[in-house]
Amino acid sequence: MSVEDISALLGMDKVAAVKTYRAATEHALMRANFLVTDDLAVLQAFVLFLSLSSFTDEAKLVWPLTGIAQRLLTTDSTGSDCPVSQEIRHRLYWQLWYMDKRAVEDQGKSALDTTENTVSLPRNITDTVLDLGRTSSTMQDKGWTEASFLLIRLDIARTRSSLATAQSLYEKEQLIQQCHGRIKSRYLASCDGSQPIHWLAKHVSSVLIAEMWFEIHSAACSSTLGAMISSQGTRAKLFTTAVSIIDIPRRVHGDSQAKAWSWLLRGYLQFQPLLFVAAELSSRKMEDSLSVRAWEIAHTAFGRWPEETRRTRHGKLLDTLLKNSQERWRGAQQEAALATASLLTTPLAYASVQESESQVHLVNNKAIQSG
Repeated sequence: MSVEDISALLGMDKVAAVKTYRAATEHALMRANFLVTDDLAVLQAFVLFLSLSSFTDEAKLVWPLTGIAQRLLTTDSTGSDCPVSQEIRHRLYWQLWYMDKRAVEDQGKSALDTTENTVSLPRNITDTVLDLGRTSSTMQDKGWTEASFLLIRLDIARTRSSLATAQSLYEKEQLIQQCHGRIKSRYLASCDGSQPIHWLAKHVSSVLIAEMWFEIHSAACSSTLGAMISSQGTRAKLFTTAVSIIDIPRRVHGDSQAKAWSWLLRGYLQFQPLLFVAAELSSRKMEDSLSVRAWEIAHTAFGRWPEETRRTRHGKLLDTLLKNSQERWRGAQQEAALATASLLTTPLAYASVQESESQVHLVNNKAIQSG
């Protein structure tokens, strides 16, 4: 909700409203005994609360609380044979898996995917079918459902995990291409734009897949062998691609459909492209307009990071690189200013010398004539 809407509807500013409703939710969860209850709806409320907290100033609490929710879900999952309950548990399990993976990566650490194959993925079925209880273990809808956006993000996240174990660049390219094909045929083909979530699904999948392509090629380029065989043109293409990726939040800011999802889009920190741009700016000359524009975009993108995330290993690394490039940029600007000033004063000095020489020449002529 916009600041104006919150003020008009709730009679308070946005910061106060978020704090008020957050406190109310925390009290409601405590009254429901969320740490010991067997009520699946309470666990759903807890996971929803954590999902939204990822995009607030309390994001640092999400990682430890996600671990608590995972243990609660594992403890309560035994002995439940109801197909509807099992499906809800699968959705909750994988939502928590995704949140934990993102939280670990945002902390600058590597996520260990040791349990991702032990629980079945959620099925692509509508909530209406789920509510009616007419489900089977093989039932899947071909079109868009309420589970589709989660499944898109899971497919991409699991593909990224597979990239870490792939042996060759070709194998990694195939994994990404297959992921893209599955998402397009299973989910995006049914997006007709009638719902705001359709725009979000297309946008997020496009950006995250572009990031995967960028990551595998930048990694190949950064390796010892890759650095030997990669051309300057390849690095230039990677640099342009990375700048385009981290500039996406600014470009979508004016999109009417993006407005409803601005809170969620801020959660995508785009570390790898931002790191590549920052590293390149620390070494390349800040003379061309692309480098100057890239620094401004990178500085703005890093400014969107929450304060606690900037204090992580990733954040400190980016902060150092961007400060180094800023110093180099300022140095280049000072050199350019001095060069410009030198060019402007040189003709005046030259004219003064000429004038002095003319005066000397005139005095000598007069002396010769008088002599």
